[in-house]
Amino acid sequence: MYKVQEVAKIAGVSVRTLHHYDSIDLMKPSNKGSNRYRYYSDEDLKLLQQILFLKELGFSLKKIQEIIKSDYDTEYAMARHIELLEQKKFRIEQLIDNARMTQDELSSDQLLSNEQRFSAFSIRHTPDRIDLYQKPEIEVSVKEDLENIKDETSVLDDSASETAKPEKEAENLEEIDREANRIYSAVASLMHLPADALAVQKEMAAYYHLLDRFYECTPKMFRNLANLYANDSRFSRTIDQHGEGLSDYLKDAMHVHADALQHA
Repeated sequence: MYKVQEVAKIAGVSVRTLHHYDSIDLMKPSNKGSNRYRYYSDEDLKLLQQILFLKELGFSLKKIQEIIKSDYDTEYAMARHIELLEQKKFRIEQLIDNARMTQDELSSDQLLSNEQRFSAFSIRHTPDRIDLYQKPEIEVSVKEDLENIKDETSVLDDSASETAKPEKEAENLEEIDREANRIYSAVASLMHLPADALAVQKEMAAYYHLLDRFYECTPKMFRNLANLYANDSRFSRTIDQHGEGLSDYLKDAMHVHADALQHA
């Protein structure tokens, strides 16, 4: 157990902040001694980390309370933290580039267009939506997708049937489902970026690896699977639940990754 001064030092927050979190029922210590000292457990510190992530992303304490007190899934929340922090990083990088362009303009005769002057400000970072941390009620099942794809032999490699891996055990398939849905949500949050952006392609690499756990996935199969996702309503309807137009965007991103693999 940790005293309040120890928690403040570990987490880099003030004792007054911890007292306030206690008073508003955001994070109460696990124990209070007869001397009225507050004592925090490791689980309390894990909750504090989640609160600080949400605070860093711009959520108000009232919003954080609503998120934490809902059906809060820490694993899912961490994926959302990363997505929102990536967006925040991208926005800051664009603002820095814009400031540098303006600095160059002030020291030279080159004038910026009004479009250039305000380009970075059109990229909005709006993390105050609580539903960002609510898991979708209907999740896409990559297992069902892959089983449907077995019937679409015309869009796969001729060798697909020979290279299919044995079906995984149920707990592994659940893990694959979770990772697939994490990737869909992550890519949906990156749709403001071009399909060949590093952050997007990082998710495509993860997706390719995920599919390869079920099949011996080839670049050609990955490309054709992308076409199937965008053109077949069985797939596009469920994928687009993560973000409007995601299936088309995902197709473009998967094509970029497939091309990169073929030319590697």
